[in-house]
Amino acid sequence: MDTPPTSARTDKGVRGFDLDLHVTFARPLARDAALAVLRAAEGFTVDLYAPHDQPGGPVPSARVTGPLRDPERVRAFLAAWLQGEARVVEVGLRGFLRSSTGQTDWMPWRRNLILPRTDVGRVAFLEGVKYVLE
Repeated sequence: MDTPPTSARTDKGVRGFDLDLHVTFARPLARDAALAVLRAAEGFTVDLYAPHDQPGGPVPSARVTGPLRDPERVRAFLAAWLQGEARVVEVGLRGFLRSSTGQTDWMPWRRNLILPRTDVGRVAFLEGVKYVLE
């Protein structure tokens, strides 16, 4: 009985949890202003959301994703955003499945916890739990 060579095995992708953060600004910001606010999230992927018919127009919200390395640093910039330009922040460790081609499929949240905007310290970064700070 022949066994297939190791190189013929199927790569089923990578599974894990990454920080998934959505910030809604108190008022839409110019692109440069939004990027300046989000500068604290250095090292993460930042996607600005703007109306499709105004790609260079005001930015009402943004998404920040990537591996969580320093929870205290993330809590610090969440607190700063909520004291300044952010109206609502949704944050948590979200499950993903990344294919061998780089396509990422995000899993649904298992649970949502709504917290007052001043309770950033209660964000525990539990896998599959989304914290809504408003």
